[in-house]
Amino acid sequence: MRRMAAGVAAVLMALRVAVVLAQAPDFTGTWKLDPGRSRIAETAGLAGLIGAGAPDTLHVTQPANGTLVIESQINESHARLYRPGSKSSTPVTVGQAGSITMTSRWEGRSLVSEGTRESAASPVATHVKEVLSLSADGRTLTIEVTTTAAGDKSASTMVYTRTQDLGPCQTWPTPCKTPSR
Repeated sequence: MRRMAAGVAAVLMALRVAVVLAQAPDFTGTWKLDPGRSRIAETAGLAGLIGAGAPDTLHVTQPANGTLVIESQINESHARLYRPGSKSSTPVTVGQAGSITMTSRWEGRSLVSEGTRESAASPVATHVKEVLSLSADGRTLTIEVTTTAAGDKSASTMVYTRTQDLGPCQTWPTPCKTPSR
């Protein structure tokens, strides 16, 4: 009887996860910052993806397991992970070194993540809240970041548009090599 109850509980949990993932918007793609529609504070950026402020380009993947992976062209060897329903910790290697630990959840069509950023340069942890939202037409990604440290609050709203054109690879932060002839 216990095995049957455990099996039913596992199936119900899997169905719950499947329903949540089916309702989650698909953030997958390459996104370019729209500076004219954004309001960016240096202290309320995407920690680990850029030293301060907002990356010009974001690459987002969303594997079948529900994890959201965000990378930028500034810090190509580093990615931010968001695991809805659980906690994730990411080392921060650009700007003030340290780590950021976030717990993420879906609220309607938005991914809400909250946690703390710890820096080797400061004994005071920073509270961070990030809200990622996708427009109804799927063309605009809005990221709202709020940070609070020692009573000082800072906020950014970063607006990104979906793009297919990244320009020639020679213009990328780490340019491609042209084959020699």
